[in-house]
Amino acid sequence: MSIPEDAIKNEMRIFALESIVCQHFATLYQTMPREFFDAVQKQAIEGAQKQTFAGADAAHSDLFSAELQAGLERLYGMIRHHLDSVQTRQSR
Repeated sequence: MSIPEDAIKNEMRIFALESIVCQHFATLYQTMPREFFDAVQKQAIEGAQKQTFAGADAAHSDLFSAELQAGLERLYGMIRHHLDSVQTRQSR
């Protein structure tokens, strides 16, 4: 199976943006107590679980909500990775 070059470029652009945003958020969160990040992450995930989408039937709304939750978990995981990396470097 061949993936179109434009699709690869678009995915990499999105990933680059996600990476930059997560690095910047990690920079902000590292100046705060870790509990603050944990609480914000929990609130975002819980909000995604409750999110509904106007105009979508219940099944699609559940699917959209689950995809939103998965995306948030991935991005918060990237932020957590950056925070953990900084903490590991600082503890050496």
